[in-house]
Amino acid sequence: MYLTELKEKQLQYLYCMFLILFNLVSLYFIMDLLSYDEIIGYLSDGGIKTDCPRRLAYLFFINGVSNLFFVCVSLMARLFDK
Repeated sequence: MYLTELKEKQLQYLYCMFLILFNLVSLYFIMDLLSYDEIIGYLSDGGIKTDCPRRLAYLFFINGVSNLFFVCVSLMARLFDK
């Protein structure tokens, strides 16, 4: 039950397209997170915890863009391999 070479390439292309769509959706939510100035959390003892999510959002943004870049480059290398 081995996959043929054609089926394997189709599966790789499908996986690359899934990764591209997933990274685009995650970048949408990261851009929304960058617009927040402060996140407030209410603790069980009545205290308030605040945090600025921008540093973490910038890290996620750089990670998402680099993932998208490498997946697109590998997909283009496979498509234009001939």
